[in-house]
Amino acid sequence: MNEVRVYYMYHKDSLSGLSPFLLLDGERVWHAATKRSNDNIMYYLFITESVYMKLWKDKKGNLLMYIGDVAKPMFMTGEELDVFEIDITLSYVDYIDDAMYIGNNYFKFNIPIIGLCRRLNQGATRPLAFLLYRLLMEQAHEETSAQTEEVEEQ
Repeated sequence: MNEVRVYYMYHKDSLSGLSPFLLLDGERVWHAATKRSNDNIMYYLFITESVYMKLWKDKKGNLLMYIGDVAKPMFMTGEELDVFEIDITLSYVDYIDDAMYIGNNYFKFNIPIIGLCRRLNQGATRPLAFLLYRLLMEQAHEETSAQTEEVEEQ
């Protein structure tokens, strides 16, 4: 079991510099974006027309989240949008309010982050699970790479 510390971080958030993408969940389209800061990637999921959830990891591997609102229309880069069909990924993922099962990996959250999203917009739990999957599997990949490097050095 992997214990994932989740912290709610209340801060001023700048929505500039976002790279938008779309998440397809059956017939439903969800708007999302990424933002890079230093060596960190942040995911934004717009769970209603005016509310978004931001997810990222700190240097210790803790999961940080912020919930904000958008008061006016946003214009993002003129790039072609990436589109992800989340059904393909989520066929390998099970989740409940405070945990995710990805293959043989079990991630337990100290805050029921999926349950919080469910309370804000029940339909947004699947897109949130997709973004959490990306963050958690990125972390698992980094840990595996670090272990491989240690073995090679010995």
